[in-house]
Amino acid sequence: MLYRTIETHELVENKDAEREIIDLMENNGAHLKLVFLKKHAEIEPHMSHTDACIYVTEGEVEIKFNLDSECSCQACECALPDENDKDGKKYKVKKEQMFFFEKNVMHSLKALKDSSFLLIKI
Repeated sequence: MLYRTIETHELVENKDAEREIIDLMENNGAHLKLVFLKKHAEIEPHMSHTDACIYVTEGEVEIKFNLDSECSCQACECALPDENDKDGKKYKVKKEQMFFFEKNVMHSLKALKDSSFLLIKI
């Protein structure tokens, strides 16, 4: 284990990329990733096999849960359902907010602004 402080913006290798995902730590199936997304960039629908949390460090993202799946997620108090989403399966998460969700739920993510966030999978 290295003990050091890093400037997260220095980790980005390709400043013109639509998205960049950087693995910071991994241990026994737990992951800590730093994700950078340009405005309108998306992470395609996928399913996590662990519970997860995102912490938005810059910008604003929208996380959407597949309406066809049996989604049992509940919005935490820090993320509000999008007012245009009648089913409450789409959430906006802003800078300095955290959003938690359960494993095995199909979801996708879109950057509403140039954004970065920590992805914590436990």
